Amino acid sequence: MAGSNFPLPSRQAGFTLIETLLAITLLSGVAIGLFYFFTNAMMHTSYNQGRTVAVNVARGVAVYFEKNADFSRLKEYMEDHQTPFLELTKDNCGNESLAALFFPGESGQLHTVCEAQFAPKINNVRYEASVYLVRYDKEAWDAFTSSSEFASLPAPLQARIRAETEKAAESNAGGYMIKLYTSVRWDERTNETAWVEGVITDETIR
Repeated sequence: MAGSNFPLPSRQAGFTLIETLLAITLLSGVAIGLFYFFTNAMMHTSYNQGRTVAVNVARGVAVYFEKNADFSRLKEYMEDHQTPFLELTKDNCGNESLAALFFPGESGQLHTVCEAQFAPKINNVRYEASVYLVRYDKEAWDAFTSSSEFASLPAPLQARIRAETEKAAESNAGGYMIKLYTSVRWDERTNETAWVEGVITDETIR
């Protein structure tokens, strides 16, 4: 026959349904992997940023206390209340006699200034600071390390304090030095704590 009215089947290559589905599956896997990668990267960045701010808050509180606390009045307060150590949080801001020891000259705005130090809000994140003041001698150290306040501290800070027990016992410097530890929690991270340490000393002794 010279010609035919029937079209010949096409020989052009194309994607089958299975190949298309396989390609979609592979692309979906890559997209999900990238999504998790960027999500984890953002979470890690957010955590590091929060921790950096928490460390700076802890340092700021420690420096403020070292600079403004009156050692003589603080020592007298601890003796009057028969306590070798103190735990201070924003809950103590309502105790004017105690808060006034650390925020002198702020009688009109004592509560506001106190909370600004202990519970600042930065970048919409609430940071909660706790300050532990321990008389630097064996009696105070033993009392603090066996207390419930000490048990609530993060393990690394507990280890750091225990490591200083012998030094505190040998120095017996409670008459002129109070050790200061500041810990900060943030963004409801109850298991995450940034902390720094410092000292409050009797400035009359040189």
